Amino acid sequence: MKIFESRILRNRLKHIFALLAAFMAAVAMWYMVSVRDQLEAQLEVNIDYHGIPPGLVVTDGLVSKLTVRLRGPETLVRSIPQQRLNEAIDLSSITKGETVVPITGERLGPALRAFEVVDIQPPRLVIKADALVERSTPLQVKVKSPLRGGALTVENIRLTPSTVILRGPEAVLASISSLPVEVLLDPRATGSLVRGMVSLDTPSLVTATPASVRVEYSITSGRTVVSRRCRLLWAGRGQDGLRMEPAEVRVLVEVPEALADNADYLGKLEARVVPPVLQAEQSSEAVIDYRLPEGMILLKPAPQKVKVSRKAE
Repeated sequence: MKIFESRILRNRLKHIFALLAAFMAAVAMWYMVSVRDQLEAQLEVNIDYHGIPPGLVVTDGLVSKLTVRLRGPETLVRSIPQQRLNEAIDLSSITKGETVVPITGERLGPALRAFEVVDIQPPRLVIKADALVERSTPLQVKVKSPLRGGALTVENIRLTPSTVILRGPEAVLASISSLPVEVLLDPRATGSLVRGMVSLDTPSLVTATPASVRVEYSITSGRTVVSRRCRLLWAGRGQDGLRMEPAEVRVLVEVPEALADNADYLGKLEARVVPPVLQAEQSSEAVIDYRLPEGMILLKPAPQKVKVSRKAE
């Protein structure tokens, strides 16, 4: 009987010692986490937003990140990831007009709740919101030519569709009576009907449905063929001691009729040659690179290569 009681006593003592050891380990861990040296850290937190009430659109006041200064145990502070943190802010309480949204530690997510938040910049957001509305808006054609005024004559411009649905802040849409559509003319087209798609350029926070429209137009001004003598130019460096044969070429180009006698326009035609690497008394052929102004077409056959030779040293 005494032996049995002695075993029970030893087992109880073992349990007591085990509990004491666990308690001391827990106290040590608590000390390491909560009592040991406190550190401060400053970090950037990326901000996402959610909960914007339906029928509203935020027009101003959102920031992409916050600067947060916090204090906590050294062990936890050093365990914060080096990359930026991401937190979400609920905007379900905003209304039309201005709403002040204070930024406090409670608004931040669970990743920072183990720390004492010392400072947040900015400490508040002033959110501006407006009603989100839709409105049918006519399109207004703005013709843009890459050539000087009067060089191209355009007729029968048509947009399909001619009206679009704009969606955005009520105040912005109220100032839009029509949406301009810039149509850039093709200076090489003539006679036939030109078709294409144009993307709509809308103000900030405004979207258009559809986002692009079909454009059709006809350029009724004519084109003519002009013969040009073009001096060959070197492109880049390394031409010392090199000679081109011939030094100039004659080409036929097609241009808008209104520019057939315009010296400034025709003078923009250039022919350049990249200097080849040659030894003394060597020669080879080099490709001619033609550079044409807008609306000019180089007609074939046109010289494509020129002989280049290096003089004897």
